[in-house]
Amino acid sequence: MNPYQEENDGIVSLTDAGVKEIQAHKNFYSDATKPIPREKRDWHMKDMANLWIGIIVSVAVYQVASGLLVAGMTWYEALLTIVLGHTLVMAVAMIIGHYGVKYGMNYAMLGKAIFGQNGLCVPAIIRGILGIFWFGVQAWIGGQATSIIISTVFPAWGDLGFPGLFISFLIFWALNVYIAASGNKAVKILEGISAPALIAMSLIVIVWGLSTAGWSLDTLLSAQVVQARGDTDFWTLFWPALSAMIAFDGGIALSMPDFTRSCVNQRAQIVGQIISAPVMTGYIAFVGICGTAGAWLAFGKEIWEPAVLVGCFPSPIIRLIFSLFIIMAILTTNVAGNLIPPVNIVASYVKGRFSYRKVAIFVAFLSLFAQPWNSLSSAYHLIFDVTQLLGALIGPISGIYIAAYLFEYHTDLSIVDAYIEGPGKYFYSNGWNIRAIVIMLIFTAIIFAGKWVPALSPLFNNAYVFGTLGACITYALVCKLGGNSSCNTSSKTE
Repeated sequence: MNPYQEENDGIVSLTDAGVKEIQAHKNFYSDATKPIPREKRDWHMKDMANLWIGIIVSVAVYQVASGLLVAGMTWYEALLTIVLGHTLVMAVAMIIGHYGVKYGMNYAMLGKAIFGQNGLCVPAIIRGILGIFWFGVQAWIGGQATSIIISTVFPAWGDLGFPGLFISFLIFWALNVYIAASGNKAVKILEGISAPALIAMSLIVIVWGLSTAGWSLDTLLSAQVVQARGDTDFWTLFWPALSAMIAFDGGIALSMPDFTRSCVNQRAQIVGQIISAPVMTGYIAFVGICGTAGAWLAFGKEIWEPAVLVGCFPSPIIRLIFSLFIIMAILTTNVAGNLIPPVNIVASYVKGRFSYRKVAIFVAFLSLFAQPWNSLSSAYHLIFDVTQLLGALIGPISGIYIAAYLFEYHTDLSIVDAYIEGPGKYFYSNGWNIRAIVIMLIFTAIIFAGKWVPALSPLFNNAYVFGTLGACITYALVCKLGGNSSCNTSSKTE
C-alpha cells in the first residue's frame, strides 16, 4: 500500500503524507499545478460536451470544410472526411484525458513524468510552436474581417491591397496582445456570448445558402463547387485530408488533461467527448458546405474564407455585423487557446526576468515569422502542406505519450515522483528520457523527409497518423524488449 496516494473508484488522490513528502524536496508543486482533489471537481458530461462545442463551432473548422470543397472533394466526401477525422482524434484525447481524470494533474506534469524533468522542454517547445502558429493564422483571419470593417467605412482602404490587409492584421494582432498581456476581463464577457452568436451566425449562413438556391437543398448541394471534379481522384485527396483533419485537433487532444482533471469520473470525459465532437463537427462542416455552395451560386466564385465571403456582400450593414461576429469569435478563442499557452511556457522559463506583458509581446511577435498570409494563400496549401507539417511535430509526441502511459506505466503513476525535482522515478538520465526523445526525433525527421523525398511522400501525406502510430508502436516495443525507461531510477515512494 502506497502511503502517499490512495485510489477510490478510479481516481487517485494525494494524501497528506504525500504532500509533506513533496514539500520535503525541491518541487514543482504549487497552487497552479497541484492535483485537483476529487471533492473539488465539478465537470460532468455536459461540461466536456460544451468544451468541444466551443472548440468545434469556429471559423477555423468552417474554413477547413470549405477548403476541402475548393480542393476538389464533393460535399458528402468533405463531410465524411471531416467528421471521421475529428472522431478518430477523440481516441488520443480520451487516452491522454484518462490521465487527467485519474490523477487530477495537468499536461505539464504528464510531460515531466514521461520526458523527464529536463526533457519536458521538448514537448513544451513544440506545443508552444503550435500555439504561436495558430495564433498567427487566426489573427490573419481576424485581420481580414478588420479590413472589411475599415473598407466599409472608408472605401478607399480596399484599394490598398496587401498593405491594407497587413495593417488590418497588425491592428487585430495588437488587440489580441493587449488582452493577453493585461488580463482584460472583456474576453470573459465575449466568451459568454460568442458560442450562441456563432450558432446564430451559422444558422443564418445555412438559411442564406438555401435562399441562393431558391430554397431547394437539392439545388444548393448540386452547385458545381460542391460536386466532383473530373481531374480529382477522391482517394488521392482522402488519406492526406483525413490525416490533416486528425492533426487539426491534435494539439487540443494533447492538452486534454488540462480540462479532464476537473471531471468527476472517466465516463464524464469519454461520453462527453465522443458525443459532442462528431455531431458538432458535422454541423459546422455542413455550414461550410452551405456557405461555399451559396457563394458559388450568388457570386460565381470559389470562396473558402468566411471573411472574404462577407466582403462580397454589397450591404454595409451585413458587412459590418458579420465582420464583428467573426472578430468576436476569433478573439475569444485565439487569446485563451493559442496565445496564452505559449506565453505561459516562455514565462515559466524566464522566471520573472521579464514582465508577463513583455513575454506576451515577444511571443506574439514570433507569430509574424509563421507568415500566416502564406499559410492561407490557398485551401490546398493549408490542408495538405501546412497541417501535415504540424502533424509531423505533434504525431510522434502523441504516440509516445500513449505508449508510455498505457504500456510502459500501465496508467500507474507516482504523484510524488511527478512533482519532485532531482533524482526519482521519472528522472531518467539526468532529467532526460533519451529513449523517448530519440524516437520522437527519428519519426519527425522521417516525416519531414517525405516532404522532399518522393519515395517517402506517403509518410508526409499521412504525417499525424504515421507519427502517432509509428512512435507509439516503436516506443512500446522498445520498452517491452529493453525494460522501462525509469527502471534504473529509484522512486521516492518506494
